[in-house]
Amino acid sequence: MKLSSYFRYLISMAAIGVMAASQVAQAADPAAAAVAASEPVNAKEGSFYLQCDGAPNNMTGGESAARLLGAVTLLALFAPPPEGFDASKRKFGADGVAACSALLSGDKQEGNPARRVGLMLGRALHQIEATDYQAAIADVGKARAEAEAAGLMADPYYVRSRGRAFALIEAAALARMGRAAEARELALRDEALWKHAYFELATRPNYDFAIPTGSAAEDRDMDWRSRAEATFAVRHANRLDELGRFAEAAVMRDALVDFDRATTPDARRSVWIAQAVVSHALAGDGVKAAELAREARANFDKRQGEGKPEPSAAEYVELMDLYAVIQAADAGDVKAARRLFSARSQWVGASFGSVLEMNRRLRAGAAPDELIGGLARDPEQLWKDRADTRMATMLAADKENKALFWLIPSTLTAGAYEALSKQVWRVDKSRILIKPKDPSKKKSALETLALYGSDASVTFEALSLHAALLAQSRGHEGFVIMPVITERVIAAGILTGKRGDPGLPAALFNDAAAVIAELRQILPDPEALKARRAAKAS
Repeated sequence: MKLSSYFRYLISMAAIGVMAASQVAQAADPAAAAVAASEPVNAKEGSFYLQCDGAPNNMTGGESAARLLGAVTLLALFAPPPEGFDASKRKFGADGVAACSALLSGDKQEGNPARRVGLMLGRALHQIEATDYQAAIADVGKARAEAEAAGLMADPYYVRSRGRAFALIEAAALARMGRAAEARELALRDEALWKHAYFELATRPNYDFAIPTGSAAEDRDMDWRSRAEATFAVRHANRLDELGRFAEAAVMRDALVDFDRATTPDARRSVWIAQAVVSHALAGDGVKAAELAREARANFDKRQGEGKPEPSAAEYVELMDLYAVIQAADAGDVKAARRLFSARSQWVGASFGSVLEMNRRLRAGAAPDELIGGLARDPEQLWKDRADTRMATMLAADKENKALFWLIPSTLTAGAYEALSKQVWRVDKSRILIKPKDPSKKKSALETLALYGSDASVTFEALSLHAALLAQSRGHEGFVIMPVITERVIAAGILTGKRGDPGLPAALFNDAAAVIAELRQILPDPEALKARRAAKAS
């Protein structure tokens, strides 16, 4: 047989293989033929799967068999490789709705329950892009119903990962309908499940900018965030300022100042001290405010003198200027306070809540010619202007065809947690605790924990559990934790000890026993894991 004849023979066998593979796939999975028929005419646009949510089709057993047979018969020379994730091929708005719908009904519909749920959630997001918010809520309801019917919601790992999408997407639709308070409560529902999962807490959309009142659910959420990320105390206190709860805001700011003083004594942030000054002054504690003001000035001057100026120097100066306004008003010189306050058309470094409060106090009884600059608008108008700006920014992001899809978390399995069991629960020779090569050169009292190769969601819970186990092994009551995220690693700085000790303020403190009791339910110790697997095997 000549060489050219041989290649013609191979090609003909490949063609037969393609036909056979297709028949095998259709016999093994009747939906495979329908899925194949669902491919768009223009292959460059990607399949309807990619056009819907950017994720490829799930590969069924039949499809796998087809590819295997095809490979044997040179199918790989002619058939395209399986698609990979490609968000750039995702359609927008009504076009995205159409792409998802092509796979959810009729003879082309997807049959895998988990994939169907993903497609429905993708369609719900495209409904939001198309500003059909009621349709989005309806799609979320359908997706939730199918997930429950398929038993997906019986899996605690699904619930704490992909299962979060139902509430998050519905909340997004409600917020865009002007129902921000309902959106907040819905987004916070069942949040206790991931109270130690920094990534989940940090990425939850926040609709508080449109809500001038607090709630018990919001308080719990902020409390968990501050314990999962020490520096969140700044945003926690800022929100308390907005709600007029200045004494509580001062407690949070004091906690952060204490943490900073104990962990990085040579690089303390004067701006954090200045923020505490303002909160104490607004809460009516002039003595504490004055004490902290002296401390802030001394720290700022010290760093300047050492040639280590702070990058937030302008913010620090603005905060101290606001403190001077509060002092003037408290001393009875309201006219001088108004002049100082109105000299700025906008306050950038001070918390929005503190500016609102001083605006309210200084506008009371002011003459018309005094209502200029920072006093030109009343608190209600300031709040509305900020809410309108934030909402416009959010709606603009909806058009980027990517921001909304962060509302669909990836699906985590028990295996993602169980794979870390041995590493996380071993504290005698911890491989997670990173020891410095030269302890004498450390600039922080924090110890570093790091994990490599695991999902970000799993990593932060694993680090919190390991911190709790380390604290307990040392006879310590608990710890404070500060996540560290870089391009190369996800890590955390921790300080263990007794609640109330320097650097371990109650507002940021994690009780080790409580953390272990909660997280061992999803990340069991090796013995418990062995028993779990034995139970499944039987």
